[in-house]
Order: sequence, then structure tokens, then C-alpha cells
Amino acid sequence: MQIGVGLTSRWQRFPILSALMKLHALRFALLAVFAAWVGFGPLSFCSDRLRMDVVYVDDYLKNPVLLKTIRPTILTFSREGNSPIDSVPQGQTVHLIAIGADRHLVETRVTNGKAEGWLLVSDLEPIPESVITELEAKRADEEKIKQAIAKKEILVGMPEDAITKILGRPNSKSTVVEPAGSSEKWSYLSYKMVPVQTQTIIGGTNYVSTIYQQVITGSKIVFFQDKKVIRFEVNKEDPRRTD
Repeated sequence: MQIGVGLTSRWQRFPILSALMKLHALRFALLAVFAAWVGFGPLSFCSDRLRMDVVYVDDYLKNPVLLKTIRPTILTFSREGNSPIDSVPQGQTVHLIAIGADRHLVETRVTNGKAEGWLLVSDLEPIPESVITELEAKRADEEKIKQAIAKKEILVGMPEDAITKILGRPNSKSTVVEPAGSSEKWSYLSYKMVPVQTQTIIGGTNYVSTIYQQVITGSKIVFFQDKKVIRFEVNKEDPRRTD
């Protein structure tokens, strides 16, 4: 049971790293105190995006979603309604940033320019059904991709970073021009060490020796357009090939 002692002595051998860790912890504590003092709630200013009950629209949709207020309301810093930023009149257009259960995160005009804050859902017109449908489809696709990554499976529509997680960095990249347009080609090669016998005649005696050569046993080719998979090929070759 010397785990704590071992860690302590290890950090003592690196005084600079130890001091940096203590400084980082102090800064984090001061930020938490400041957030509570101004009314954000405990670290809500940096943790809201991590809350599972909030859906950030810009993570899924390219086009902005605009809504209007249906009554005068108050824009606040926090989802709990603390620390008001400014009043928002009825009929004002707001840019929807994130969807919450009881409040939405929006960007809108205020007295001193533009501000980002939370408005009550009941004070805004409903989100269009088409937007909800598109969001649900995009989130379903995202979940499908996560499951495929876990299973090391390639799917059409996957982004480049998903392929990197599955296959790693490609052996080569190139651009392919096709009738449907140019695409980026990522090539992955698999190798295997295979035995190869050689014969040498010395003084009338035939000597046979075995050496091992690295040969290509297969390849995976992934094609991208707009940084998403449009198709992929899996090629298997004879592992006994030596040419």
C-alpha cells in the first residue's frame, strides 16, 4: 500500500512539473470561484457543451437556424436563468446555437451589440419540424459511425478522421479524376513475411537455403469526396507471391 508515497516521491523528482500541476489546479479552483461569484453556477460556463441534454446545432447542420421571440424575454448567461445579459423584445430574430430542454442557447442583438446566452423555450417560436428531423437523422448517423469505428468497419459517408481511427495513416494519398469528379484516394497495404528458398551450387553440391521476404498480401483503398467516404475496396492477394 505504498501507492501514494510512490507518486509523491516521483513528483518530487520533477519539481518543475510538480509546480506546474499545482499552478494548474490553483487556476481551475479560481475559475470555479469566479463562475459561482458572477452567477454562472459551478463551472457551467465551460461545462454546458459537455452536458448530454444539450444538442449543438452547428455540430450537425450547415445552415443557421433562425427563430423569433413570441414575447418579451430575458437573455441570461446561464441555463438556470441567473445573471441576466439584457432584455429581448417580442418579434426579435435569434440565431439558434444549441437546443436544451427548457432553455435554448442563442445569439442575438442586445443593447451593446451581439451576445450569446440562454432564452426560455416558451419564449421562442417552435423549432421547425424539418430541422428536428434532420438533427435526428444526423445524430443517428453519428451513432452508427461510432459503432462502426468500435468494430473497425468502414462505412460510406464516414469522415476522414473516422478512417484514420480504424486504419491509421495511409501508406499513400493521391488524387483520382473520374467522370463524377475528382476524389482523394487513400491506400493501405498489408504485408507478410513469407519463406523463399534459394539454391546455390558450390563444388558440385547443391545447397538450399531459406530466406524471408516481405510481400504485399492485400490492400484497402478508400476514396473520399468532400472529406467523406464515397466508396472503398478491399483487395486480397496470394500471400505466397514473391514477385
